[in-house]
Amino acid sequence: MARKRIPDQKKRLAGSWKCCDGFSDVVITIKVRADNFNVSALDEYDGEEPEVYDIAWNEKQLELSFAIHWSSGRFIKYRFMPSVVEGRLELTYSFVGQELWERA
Repeated sequence: MARKRIPDQKKRLAGSWKCCDGFSDVVITIKVRADNFNVSALDEYDGEEPEVYDIAWNEKQLELSFAIHWSSGRFIKYRFMPSVVEGRLELTYSFVGQELWERA
């Protein structure tokens, strides 16, 4: 009986990804080389390529996490996980926001 090959979980995350709702121009590209991740991002609206930091893989949880710093000052932490739907990823993110306040 032949063994069924289990796909490398890291390779499930490889590719270029964008938000399903169409309201974001950001594309995040994930590459797997020599068992390591390379992550890049692009804002297709203005061509900005932000800095990507702290790429980490949690094999047990099947989570890829990283941080992105945009020129606007926005700093976003991302956590990508494979989805049960083929061709999609689940994403959790948190960010530092900025507001303008006025005297009440």
